[in-house]
Amino acid sequence: MKKLIYSILTMVLLMVVMTACKEDIAELGAPPKQEDAAFAFTPSTTSNNILEFTSPSSAFLKKWDFGNGQTGEGNTVTVSYPFAGTYEVSLTVYTSGGSIATSQTVVIDETDINLLDPVYELITGGVDYPNGKTWIIAAGTAGHMGIGPIEGDGPSWWAAPANDKSGTGLYDDKHIFKLSGFEFIQETNGDVYVNGAQAPNFPGSYENKGDYTAPFTDLTNQKWSLAKNPAGRYILNISGGAFIGYYTGFSSYEIISISETEMFIKSADAAVAANAWFMRLIPEGFEPPPPPPPATSTLPLNFEGEKPPFTGFGESSYDVVDNPSATGLNTSPKVAQYVKGTEANWAGISTVLATKLDFSSNTLIKYKVYSPVTGRALFKLETVDGSAAPVEVFADVTKVNEWEELTFDFSTAPTNTFDKIALFLDFDNNNGGTFYVDDITQAAVPAVLTLADLTGGSSKTWKLKPAAGSFGVGPTPGSDAYWPNGSDISGNRPCLFNDEFIFKTGNEYQYDTKGDIWGEGYMGLSDGCTDESNLPTDAQPWGSGTHSFSFTPAVDETPATITVTGTGAFIALPKAYNGGEYAAAPPDTNASVTYKVLNYVRTATTETLTISLDITGDGSQFWNFTLISE
Repeated sequence: MKKLIYSILTMVLLMVVMTACKEDIAELGAPPKQEDAAFAFTPSTTSNNILEFTSPSSAFLKKWDFGNGQTGEGNTVTVSYPFAGTYEVSLTVYTSGGSIATSQTVVIDETDINLLDPVYELITGGVDYPNGKTWIIAAGTAGHMGIGPIEGDGPSWWAAPANDKSGTGLYDDKHIFKLSGFEFIQETNGDVYVNGAQAPNFPGSYENKGDYTAPFTDLTNQKWSLAKNPAGRYILNISGGAFIGYYTGFSSYEIISISETEMFIKSADAAVAANAWFMRLIPEGFEPPPPPPPATSTLPLNFEGEKPPFTGFGESSYDVVDNPSATGLNTSPKVAQYVKGTEANWAGISTVLATKLDFSSNTLIKYKVYSPVTGRALFKLETVDGSAAPVEVFADVTKVNEWEELTFDFSTAPTNTFDKIALFLDFDNNNGGTFYVDDITQAAVPAVLTLADLTGGSSKTWKLKPAAGSFGVGPTPGSDAYWPNGSDISGNRPCLFNDEFIFKTGNEYQYDTKGDIWGEGYMGLSDGCTDESNLPTDAQPWGSGTHSFSFTPAVDETPATITVTGTGAFIALPKAYNGGEYAAAPPDTNASVTYKVLNYVRTATTETLTISLDITGDGSQFWNFTLISE
């Protein structure tokens, strides 16, 4: 009895549900018919390639697929078809009773260049170039090919100097793009240049300037096309095994930039997924304008004045900052900061020089470094135009978080050749780090000054060298950071730079003003050049006169010294003496002043002597002078 009652209740419930469902379906309305999805299209008045699609039905939603990658919604939609071809257009309509779709074939007879994205005309020359536009590698431009990270937009790892791959078959290749039929022609003059990893795919290839030259037959009637990547950049695809320029295993190229006169493209590397190869192309017959001259630096560089134009590479950065530890060897206020990137161990900084390096006498390059680690430092000489092979010299960083001076010997490097320098620190590691650099200078291999060198074996005349750094005061021996801070004052003080300091055998020292002096307040004179006869009586001992001198040669690490003795005896600057400066005349009677020899360089034609005088007694301030022999 219970089962019977349960069955009756179940049947009643099912009838109720079925009745309810029947009422809901009735509310949806009748299903749409084919005529509800009917549509028509007509060309616009401006172009047969611009069509206006219309749907007259009352459907509440209409979705279009125009067969060319475009979609739309609405009763009326206007669509452009730049390319000739056959397209299947479909319309799906939605009513209260459901949906239905219809389709029609649209035939576009001719390509309308005016409807194309401008990039098509840039690549092919458009209708004005019925035979297509020919592109060649921009061989004469630095960076016309190179390598960098796959995610990058340029050859940050290596870029070819101008004409670097001459004779490889790369520069005589032509790449012809036609708009008509989207035809691509690859003319190679019988050979191409390929990545070393691709050489096995090219029978008869041979090694040439780091990669391979391979025999190759011209390819005609190939196709090219454009697509866009997710970033919105065009991808240029070449069919039929053809390719552009240097072959890396792919025939698809991301267009980084394009104009009427240059196309800059990137391709992947089939052998190394992390690599990207970059090529710069120009139209055949186009002569690119010369690049603007780069900002330049001039040695020596002390980073105290205008910021030298260094550039970081390998994700390195450069700036001029306060000295992180103005102590010891380097108390300069400002230094260069080099934050090493982590792209590779060779990440560094570089600058172009205003003039080519002259190694005829100064064969050393030195700089001070403050490093968080010990390790090898590399100093590299390059040419901006790539006309000479680089020269590299290493030095060891032996101190951590303490200033030390590194010396790089370029005695075997060609002179008047290199106009670019690059600095690398912690060269053997890829750990990044922050390094500080200062006082990049060119110097000569020092000689050992002897008494005979000073006197010439009889009599030798020395004068201030008319150049920057020859007369100044600073916090360390050899520095002029306090004044004049790298300026050449010889033109403003001719009466100072014609003074003669004469050392003779028998310990005789003579000072000859040549009739004029640089007057200053402590002498009782106004600043400026004046006749020696204008010296007041108590300042006259600082004029021309004969005194004595003594010479102490260098021993091991102890430098040589020159001491002049006599009332008013001095070298280069009257007021400076050991431990102080005269505030007023007269000078002490029969006093001695001792100068430390910092450097002596002798070449076949010149002798240069740098001396220093501690005027504080505590090693905090020095007058420094550079003399040359007559």
